[in-house]
Amino acid sequence: MDKKTVYAFVIIGVILIAWLMWTSNQQKKPVQNAAPKDTTKTTVVDTAKTIKQPVKDKEKVTLKETSDTLKSDTLLNEFGNSFIRNSILNLINEPEGKEKIIMLQNKVAYMEFTNYGGTIKKFITRNFKAYNGDTLQLINWKKGKELNLIFTSNEGKSINTKDLVFETNYKEWERVDLESKKDFKIKYELNVGGDSTRKIIKTYTFKPDSYEFQVDFEIVNAGKFISRNEYQVVWGSSLNLSEYLSTEEATFSESYAYSGGEIETFTAKKFANEYNEQEDNKKFSTPTDFVSTRNKYFGIFIIPVDRKGDGAYLTGYKEHLPNEGVKNNYSIGMRMEIKNDKLEKSSFQILITPIDYNLLTAYNKDLEKTMRFSLDFIVRPIAQYFIIPFFTFLHKFIPNYGLVIIIFAIVLKIILNPLTKKQMSSMKKMGQLNPKMTAIKEKYKDDPTKMNKMIMNLYKEEKINPAGGCLPLILQLPILYALFGVFRSTIELRQQPFILWIKDLSAPDVILQLPFKIPIIGISQIAGLAALMGITMFIQQKMTVTDPKQKAMVYFMPIMLTLLFFSFPSGLNLYYFVFNLLSIGQQYYQTKIKKPDPEEEKKPAKPGFFENLMKKSEEIRKSKSKRR
Repeated sequence: MDKKTVYAFVIIGVILIAWLMWTSNQQKKPVQNAAPKDTTKTTVVDTAKTIKQPVKDKEKVTLKETSDTLKSDTLLNEFGNSFIRNSILNLINEPEGKEKIIMLQNKVAYMEFTNYGGTIKKFITRNFKAYNGDTLQLINWKKGKELNLIFTSNEGKSINTKDLVFETNYKEWERVDLESKKDFKIKYELNVGGDSTRKIIKTYTFKPDSYEFQVDFEIVNAGKFISRNEYQVVWGSSLNLSEYLSTEEATFSESYAYSGGEIETFTAKKFANEYNEQEDNKKFSTPTDFVSTRNKYFGIFIIPVDRKGDGAYLTGYKEHLPNEGVKNNYSIGMRMEIKNDKLEKSSFQILITPIDYNLLTAYNKDLEKTMRFSLDFIVRPIAQYFIIPFFTFLHKFIPNYGLVIIIFAIVLKIILNPLTKKQMSSMKKMGQLNPKMTAIKEKYKDDPTKMNKMIMNLYKEEKINPAGGCLPLILQLPILYALFGVFRSTIELRQQPFILWIKDLSAPDVILQLPFKIPIIGISQIAGLAALMGITMFIQQKMTVTDPKQKAMVYFMPIMLTLLFFSFPSGLNLYYFVFNLLSIGQQYYQTKIKKPDPEEEKKPAKPGFFENLMKKSEEIRKSKSKRR
């Protein structure tokens, strides 16, 4: 390659590195999962806070605390005096005014529900742990309970049912084993203003072995206390953090609405002190199949059962956490129009789930479209139809995902072998042509057109395609992006060990924590597999680069990419380490052991892209000369 071509590839490499650095997060110290106190103003899902959270999980809230809190809050004037005050009077002499929690457990999760708002309070996964091995509780019950109705009262005030106390018939702290009870139900009922002809009823139905449950809403005589003929079903806060780096989770944390036949995304941009709910939101008025929000590995989906939603609402903001941490907070709502003023009914599937491709696709509702990647239009087909199915198939027979990655690297090497052979052959011949090319450039330095023509003729005589060394690298870039996305975000590799110090293939395999950060890149740790990959890359460069003018590339690219890959998942570094080892072996065989094929040398050279381009350029030049 001539000097201009080398410069071009250096620029391309710098752009690639810059893009990868931009999409990857700087390494941070671990942060606490609990966010600091919320400093934002009231949002669509936080209209009033009238019920105090218990300090301890099983600490009961007394009747006096509940009624005092209700009386002290402005909600007294927000739902009509007749409703709120009658409700308080009914609660004062009733034991049902106290918080009643029921504990449920099935094959995959432990849940707690409360009569405060008739809401879900806890959801603990049984198959997954937090990054430090602790129990993984996904619902942020300190911020508020979830699955509420929001509507406007006839007095024009916004009402959130999470602030109201529902009646229920289960025992306080009752425990239910859902694996032994099919289609178990919990029913919450609220008489509006003490009037049994005006009701809000919430009924939950559970399964013995699923992350899914169903909630049915019944609103009796809605026209007597709900205006605007609509309400929202709301999930008010993001799922709890579960990973080592909150900044990494923030990268994947988004909210979604599948509305009007398209997946719509809202990503929090502003921090709490800049956030304005009236501006920082997305509203949709088209038929809506589901709304959702997720962090890196887990998500919540609200899916209408009997009919599509009539719209959606997404909003959210960012907040600072200790040790330079960041968390995105989202609120999602499904808008429903009241179809029957006497008895309005609506049902929803609620899915609190790991972001598992096979699990999401099984619903056949395009839930998997929330699994988004960088350069999604290129990466998704590769990840969806090649990488994930390949990994899933092999994992049925091989329990260790590290071995699966190694086999994947071998298979990909075999697939790319024909191109790689041409690449190595082309690069070897290009190195041998350097003296001849230098002589041509010196001889025709005053006639660039003639010089390029003679160089193309030289390529033709020597049967070399100048682009032959670049094609395999270009073809591998989409696969690189796809692997990067898969290894960072798919639940299958989360906390999956390989061997020795490699305990999590979805995270960097840190072997040394530095007391400082490397400038510009911001890396403060050394990853073992990234270092090994850098060594193999250096060996490859050493074997490939023969031009003395390009010797800087031997050191520059391996060092820069190694520093960059320190922050990448160990699974990706394992893949590239194995792929590089195979390439070194192939290159050694191709250049040192294999003898040239005489028959191959006799074959006429086919015109390459650059040769055709130069030929066309020459024809255009001659055509212009004739016109003159």
